[in-house]
Amino acid sequence: MKGSGLVAFYPRFVNNDKPSMQALRTHFRPRPTQFSKCLQRASKPATAPISCLLRHSSHLSGPAETPNKLAKIIEDTIRSTGPIPVSKYIQLCLSHPTEGYYMKGDIFGTKGDFITSPEINQAFGELVGIWLLSRWLEDGKPSRVQLVELGPGRGTLMDDVLRATRGFKEFASALTSVTLVETSEQLRKKQNEKLKKYGVPLSWHDRIEDVPQDAYSLIVAHEFFDAMPIHVLQKTERGFREVLVGLDSTTLIKNRSPLDIDTTLASPTVQHTSSRLNFTLSAESSPVTSVLVASSPRFANLPTGSRIEVSPASFKIAHKMGNLVEKGGAALIVDYGGPRFFGNSFRAFRKHKVVEVFEGPGSSDLTANVDFAYLKEAMSQPGLFHGLLSQRDFLLKMGIEVRCNALMRSAINDERRKDIEHSVKRLIDPLGMGTQYQVMAVTPKEKPYPFLEAMDNVMERKDAGAEKRGESASANKD
Repeated sequence: MKGSGLVAFYPRFVNNDKPSMQALRTHFRPRPTQFSKCLQRASKPATAPISCLLRHSSHLSGPAETPNKLAKIIEDTIRSTGPIPVSKYIQLCLSHPTEGYYMKGDIFGTKGDFITSPEINQAFGELVGIWLLSRWLEDGKPSRVQLVELGPGRGTLMDDVLRATRGFKEFASALTSVTLVETSEQLRKKQNEKLKKYGVPLSWHDRIEDVPQDAYSLIVAHEFFDAMPIHVLQKTERGFREVLVGLDSTTLIKNRSPLDIDTTLASPTVQHTSSRLNFTLSAESSPVTSVLVASSPRFANLPTGSRIEVSPASFKIAHKMGNLVEKGGAALIVDYGGPRFFGNSFRAFRKHKVVEVFEGPGSSDLTANVDFAYLKEAMSQPGLFHGLLSQRDFLLKMGIEVRCNALMRSAINDERRKDIEHSVKRLIDPLGMGTQYQVMAVTPKEKPYPFLEAMDNVMERKDAGAEKRGESASANKD
């Protein structure tokens, strides 16, 4: 693998010589000759009619299950008040106080339902930590710093960030707290067990609005926005109508999930479910639908048949994130999606397989692609947004190959060395996670390394091109 000057960034991992703070600052200054193409061609947005939500997929798997407690709660709610928005269904499935997915046991790693980048190799979180450290340096080393993570899972990413940065004494002295936005009490306990060893005060909040604003904020959101509830809207001849979750008789559901995210460990098969839940289209428009359509100028002139997934929760959180950064700080967002809206990305994961979204509510992770352009629109100042970069490009430019070589040299045996090499390759695989995941930076000042002005221009062209193709393609129905 290639060498890099970023060897100097790992005083505790790569060599025994602690680099100077000035050296770290110098290495992170943009060097245009190091940059390569950052974005893969965006695919066309899904704009088929609602029947597309109920068709064959070779990606669906898992045995049928009898209705659980949450399924009964949802069905009773629908019988009482009528069909509910997809956003409400997602909220209940993920965050119900007793039956919600995130309120239960360990859902991460090989024994859980999905694997995230920090769980695959420690170098991912270490490089995120180095990037955050570089922003603190460029902003003049503020004397009070808080590390903030949205949706920290088991605390693996923050663990790697703290380990990678604690060797820089000035930063360690300035770090006043680690703030975690997490609603699950079980996950809070796991995070506390993993992070308390660093001796940094830990605090938890249910919402980003509750995060203190009295310190320089370094924020990371990894696979956070994909779990935010979405509304699904479809353009009809009478305007936009909302796709709702309703009840039906026993049905064979064959739900399509078009994006092959690298969280599967085996090839799934078609599955049958006897769930009484199904998708239905609202007969009338509503004030909520009107507000959501008006929330982005990109939605205004879409043709009949277009379908869009909109997350007002993501918009609100991104806006607040921008406010925190404006007061002093920086943020890094890593997620799957692209600089455009999506119409048919809503899907469920269980045991590393894509399953039907109505199968066993509360027992699967529900997710949808992130519209990064929508996050950008939420920022109070357009200049806050930088990127997108593919995860592959971000990690390569940050020196993951160097870190991989160092880890392999310190490995205890050949088997461990092979595991390290394989895991790093998986993170940067151009046919997998390397391009499926995108990285966005939020800073109030100059373009941070490794983001450049040219990358923003590329994103703008991709955004405009995708929307234009979407308008053309949406006229073609299945």
